[in-house]
Amino acid sequence: MRVFVPMLFAFSLGVQLVAPAVAQTPPRPGTLHSIRVTGNRLYSSDDIVKQTGLKIGQPISTPIIEKARLKLQQTDLFTNVAFQYRTTSNPPQYDLTFELAENEQLFPMRFERLGASTEAIVNYLKTHVDLYSDRIPGTDGALHRYAAAVQDFLAQTTPGAKVRAVISNDDPQQLIALFTPDAPAPTISQVIISGNQAVDTGTILRAVNQVAIGVPLSDARLKAILDGAIKPVYASKGYAAVSFPKIETEPAKSNLGVIVKVEIKDGPRFQFGSIRFRGKGMEEEEIRSNITFKPGQIYDASKVDNFRIDLAHRMRMRGLMDASVTTQSEPEEEKRAVNVTYNIIPGEPYNFQTLDIQGLDMTTQPVIAKLWGEKPGHPFNPEYPDFFLKKIQEQGLFDNLADTHSDYTADPSTHNVTVHLYFKGGKSAKDKMREKREEKERQQSDGTWSPY
Repeated sequence: MRVFVPMLFAFSLGVQLVAPAVAQTPPRPGTLHSIRVTGNRLYSSDDIVKQTGLKIGQPISTPIIEKARLKLQQTDLFTNVAFQYRTTSNPPQYDLTFELAENEQLFPMRFERLGASTEAIVNYLKTHVDLYSDRIPGTDGALHRYAAAVQDFLAQTTPGAKVRAVISNDDPQQLIALFTPDAPAPTISQVIISGNQAVDTGTILRAVNQVAIGVPLSDARLKAILDGAIKPVYASKGYAAVSFPKIETEPAKSNLGVIVKVEIKDGPRFQFGSIRFRGKGMEEEEIRSNITFKPGQIYDASKVDNFRIDLAHRMRMRGLMDASVTTQSEPEEEKRAVNVTYNIIPGEPYNFQTLDIQGLDMTTQPVIAKLWGEKPGHPFNPEYPDFFLKKIQEQGLFDNLADTHSDYTADPSTHNVTVHLYFKGGKSAKDKMREKREEKERQQSDGTWSPY
């Protein structure tokens, strides 16, 4: 007779298993008849079974199965590990199934300052780390297992080498599992460049040194420095394909830092290609009438960004205070042209609604309110309040006005704006003239005054 006895053992973070109300007697020890794995995508079933240590035909019992489950759980590669089985025959034969939920938050690995090539390290890990993958979870268990294997590899040539692994945000594009020596990274003390022709060495070093010197060395930081400091200098002269084919480091002789040697390849000079606009907020004809560059001119990345800033500013002056303008620059190597696209997201317009005047008496306040030019319900220009106060000061409407300033409150739910104008009294013009005259007379009397 065939008997089906399902039993489920599960592990889940933050969940406690509740024992059944009626205790069940576990099946008698028997023989492992088959093993099946479900839920796995990254790791093969054969490798998972190998990790459990179980083999077909071996003596088996529920404590032995639980021990195998714990081995899988302790790899930190799975968020949930459970098993079920059924027994047949007498003595029992176990048909075992492991049910897995793989950790889906995975990070690519990067190896820095270890004195060995990434290829050599990866080849070693593939043959010495159970359930190897190029992307690993950021759990302590997974990071420790991989770091220990890297350390074993380095110990073959560098006895005593220590390796640490962390999840790093040095790369602005993505988080990574970073493996480095277990010691602070040396700082950049000098940058040496070569190969540059289109841009003089002094200009490049002035741009790179102010952001590189004193910075802890890492591949991601160095790439960000070169991309952020050198590429814009080249791009402003039309060289949109500048590259760095060779980068080397060596210990500095005068301090504990490192010298970075960068070879630069200028690449060809590019022109502006097509200029496109996507989105709403302003008429394309109006935008094009204000643009400062045209297709066929020498490409200049600074002009692209300056117009982006100008475009966003124009939209804010029309009440589009949440407007966002981004750019995409796509080089065409064959045409040696850079196609530029402006992506415009205008957001909801904000309207002026209320004027709040503080610091004036009941007689003067209505006068200022009447001079205010913005109308309720009309698009709000955030530059208008300061412009208005400047005109008030220039017209000399107050005899004793010491200070003015403004701010505003924008309600994101209604998109209405309340403008606050602050007035502060001070000495009258007559008093200021009198004090100036008295100071001059005092200086003349003690001999310190001179017209020159």
